Amino acid sequence: MDTQLLRAFVLLAETQNYREASQRLFITQPALSKKIKLLESELGLTLFVRGRHGAQLTHAGESLLDQARQLVEGAEALQHNAQDMAKGTKGNLSIGFGISGIKIAPAWVARFRRAYPDVIVSLEDISSVQQTAQLLSGKLQLAFIRMPVEPPLIGLKLISESLVLAVKKKSVPANGLNSQDYRFIASQPFIQLSAEKGPGLYRQIEQFLQFNHIVPNIVQRTRDLQTLLALVVAGVGIAIVPESTVYIAPEGIDMIPLEGPYASWDTGMFWNPALADPLRDLFIGMVHNE
Repeated sequence: MDTQLLRAFVLLAETQNYREASQRLFITQPALSKKIKLLESELGLTLFVRGRHGAQLTHAGESLLDQARQLVEGAEALQHNAQDMAKGTKGNLSIGFGISGIKIAPAWVARFRRAYPDVIVSLEDISSVQQTAQLLSGKLQLAFIRMPVEPPLIGLKLISESLVLAVKKKSVPANGLNSQDYRFIASQPFIQLSAEKGPGLYRQIEQFLQFNHIVPNIVQRTRDLQTLLALVVAGVGIAIVPESTVYIAPEGIDMIPLEGPYASWDTGMFWNPALADPLRDLFIGMVHNE
């Protein structure tokens, strides 16, 4: 049913005057009369009786007025919401991040929420492989992942991330390690993060170890970064993690910077340009400008 017909019905019922209602609708009185007749024809009911005192609702008209008013208000609310979504000021935004985005993703989401409180943002910690697939399918609108990412996805470089050695506090000299001391890593029990959690990070660590001719003494594998850090605190072994892990690390851990080839990489924010999305573009614009 045409909500414009219902709006004409509601306004005429409220004003009880064809001239005033037609002015508020910005149409002529004959056009308003035509709308009312068309609505009455569709409903199979007489809604108004026209007399000396203007347009008077019939019993059927009175019975339908509240429901018609609700439908008109609902249609107007839907239109306003759609306009806000088209402008990017309302709606839902799904964002993915992995280990490499653990520092920057929550920070940018917090800033966006302060600027656009009517937008509902979901932030999910998933692997880079899943993020890429979900960007392509449209399930995710944005993702914070390590670079590079294959076309058709595009993005912005945001930060450079580095590897660090996570050790139990005070178990390594305060001046840390240099590349000549990396044999220390091979001499200690080593806790490894499983490849399925972060395949990119897993490859990065493998390349770093191979370049430095380190064969780790792996005593435990885990899929969860927080579990890995807890095992380090417990003295089970040492581990290589991204430096941003410091933001979730428990007390009792020292983070020792690692240097040289394969010790660092870039992280960016990526999206699928083939899918139009004004809300996503608003977020991108905020990051790009700042």
